[in-house]
Amino acid sequence: MKRKLIRGMALMLLAGTVLSGCGSTEDDHGNDSAVSKEQGGTGAKEFEMSLRHTFINEADQSRVAMLNDVIQDVEKQVPGLKIVTEGVDVVVNRSTKLKAEFAAGTPPKIFYNFGGSDTENFAKTGHMLDLTPIVEELGLKDKIQDFSEFTVDGKIYGIPDNGYIEGFFYNKQIFSKLNLTPPKTWEEFLSVCETLKKSSYTPLALGAADAWSINMIPTNLAAVLGGPDMFRGLKTGQTKWTDPEMVEAFTKDKELLDKGYYTDNTLGFKHSEAQSQFASGKAAMIFDGTWGLNTYANKDRSVVAGNLGFFKVPNMGGKGDQAINASFSTGYAFSSHLDENETKAVKAFIKEYYQEKWQKRQLLESNRFPSMILTDTEGVEPIIKEVSDAAQGLATFPAFDALVQPKIKTDLESGMQQVVGGKISVDKMLENMQASQEQENKKK
Repeated sequence: MKRKLIRGMALMLLAGTVLSGCGSTEDDHGNDSAVSKEQGGTGAKEFEMSLRHTFINEADQSRVAMLNDVIQDVEKQVPGLKIVTEGVDVVVNRSTKLKAEFAAGTPPKIFYNFGGSDTENFAKTGHMLDLTPIVEELGLKDKIQDFSEFTVDGKIYGIPDNGYIEGFFYNKQIFSKLNLTPPKTWEEFLSVCETLKKSSYTPLALGAADAWSINMIPTNLAAVLGGPDMFRGLKTGQTKWTDPEMVEAFTKDKELLDKGYYTDNTLGFKHSEAQSQFASGKAAMIFDGTWGLNTYANKDRSVVAGNLGFFKVPNMGGKGDQAINASFSTGYAFSSHLDENETKAVKAFIKEYYQEKWQKRQLLESNRFPSMILTDTEGVEPIIKEVSDAAQGLATFPAFDALVQPKIKTDLESGMQQVVGGKISVDKMLENMQASQEQENKKK
């Protein structure tokens, strides 16, 4: 259990808060193509490097703009370098493209990646760059808050660029109108949902067409009921999908669906559409990570921006009542297949990107918790402090899919979509999950 995340965020916020403020060039084998002509007047050979990100939604365009500015500075520092960017849907990149590319030994030179099991599996292929010496050389070891999600067998294979905290975001204006307060227990939470429903509000926005989003609430409930290590024990057999706490968590989530507390016809909406439902005031709450603040706290995209609140999963009398889902689990990683010029370019990119000025800009423009401890937080949204305060003193645990095998993640997604669609019971789905887990655990 990691407390470093919350301590780091608290340090980051000490300065106080105010108001807010295209395709890759590759050869037939998927490798970057080097351009043989000399760069005019410099004598440097031009070469291209691929960079893949997952910032394709409208709410992510500030991140794209910042990335382009970083790239522009890096290209000035490395003679002949041209970085060619490619934006890919996060699920497609994570579940399809990167897996195929690592199997073939042809990952992008620079790519946005998840820590946990994704990094662990990719590192085993030998096609991911060991960043340990570069991190040491550039003095980042003590500047980045937490490398644990990207560390495999003591070696660092990625550098997080932001952290997250998951919980319930709510519309303070609606709550005030109905004399509601943030619930502290599960019984209070159900009462809040019922009052909202009777008052013609959608209690909880949910876009179940994106299967991953369905699982945020039940997996968080499971960690609160069974403890922060509930999902960590699945690989070792110490815990099972059929354990009472797991069954209770997923059953409670199904009850929310059966009581009509989620978005109607939720299987017909993507997570981004659910975010829009909350941001437009049509839904009173949404369970999300702080990455969603790029939408909710943006006055140009959200009517909730000035009335935004946050509370953690209510206490349920479980082992994880004093824990919260928080981690640094996304960031940049690199191919291990680099020539001398490409290695220089990677070092230049890391040195440039992981500076306080860019981390501060990311916080102000995208409301994402920096992976570096900032000394200046002037202009940060008040909601950032509210989220951080809600997490103070709590143990932390990462998202479940950082702790289980990739197949388990996809099996749970398809299983829960069947549950939502009424095609399978919670008990049967969890039995199937345990059978799948045991099969995956047998693999080396």
